[in-house]
Amino acid sequence: MGMKKTSFEKRIKRRVTARSHTFFASSAPGLKQLLKKEFESLPIPPDSVTMAEGGITFTGPIKVCYLANLYLGTASRITMEIAEFKAENFRTLEKKLSQVEWELYLPKNGPIQVEATTRHSRLYHTTAIEERATGIIQAHLQDHSQERTEPLPTQRIFIRAKDDRFHISLDTSGDLLHKRGITTLVGAAPLRATLARAILKRTGFSGNEPLVDPMCGSGNFTLEAAMMAANIPPGFYRQFAFEHFPCFSGPQWRHMKKTAEKEFRTGKAPLIFAFDTATKLVDNLGDTVAAHPFSSFVSVGQQNFFDLVPKEFTGRTGVVVLNPPYGKRLGKKSDIEGLYREIGTKLAQDFPGWRVGIILPEPDLANLLPFSTDLHPLFHGGLEIHVATGTIG
Repeated sequence: MGMKKTSFEKRIKRRVTARSHTFFASSAPGLKQLLKKEFESLPIPPDSVTMAEGGITFTGPIKVCYLANLYLGTASRITMEIAEFKAENFRTLEKKLSQVEWELYLPKNGPIQVEATTRHSRLYHTTAIEERATGIIQAHLQDHSQERTEPLPTQRIFIRAKDDRFHISLDTSGDLLHKRGITTLVGAAPLRATLARAILKRTGFSGNEPLVDPMCGSGNFTLEAAMMAANIPPGFYRQFAFEHFPCFSGPQWRHMKKTAEKEFRTGKAPLIFAFDTATKLVDNLGDTVAAHPFSSFVSVGQQNFFDLVPKEFTGRTGVVVLNPPYGKRLGKKSDIEGLYREIGTKLAQDFPGWRVGIILPEPDLANLLPFSTDLHPLFHGGLEIHVATGTIG
């Protein structure tokens, strides 16, 4: 057994850890440029990072996948390509899939989920591709001598076929990256953390200036801003699929997180101010904030946005971000327009000189704001929305 294990470890080192791999960081529509900017702060050579359809391609050893999952705040998922080949029929596909050393990449006896997409390929029946691939991969991963006491999370394998060329990739993230591992009570129409971070970046929020989240709901603006202020990587509190890969290096991952933790900052006074009228949401956000190292940066209170006067709790101008109720939560279009007029008036009256980021269900609503803004399209829950950013004059 010892010799077999040593031989297996040598194969992993030679075939996986010692090699450079191609990774792909997917992003929601409208976020790719922001994601490209995030890559510039990672210790990854710029010439290994390339813009691609739907996200960013990058290359390097397996540790760059750790870095990307830990530090990228606007990425949706990180995948690793493990095979690429041409197949015009199922016989060739099955042969090529059988040649992949699956046991070097995925844990033995673990559950898997295969997802296939095809475009302009002779093999277009995705369900048939998925069924064949699942059987082949499971056969590779069967180990009757190994019993597990704890269930493993499902590992996802993506098969992409275009013009008869197949690309096989592993999901290194697990849950989508907008799940930060920070539990909150979900309010109505919660904003994904990746979108919240993107909007904060669109406003130019630096993490060193006041931020007001006056319709905080479940608090994603507040939590993202707090992590930015405290210099905590967006993936610090969650787990990833790569932690179950046979090539995973626990010591390397722990060192990476410990290095990040040394750079955490603490605040001397609150910098981020969250408000809502819903008692349950406010209490839950307050409890969530109190359980994390960024708590010194955050103040949570119950108050109506239209009653807020920022100079009562901060002496500096900064950023105000709003995700107002709209759609089914509000009702008729005239009600939505009326709300945005009131918001614009309130901002102009009490937040002059502040920068703003405000979500709009329709871009024309920006015309109701009494200050000039730039519009940025985003997709939230399958719907195209817009974010208006600018300085309140």
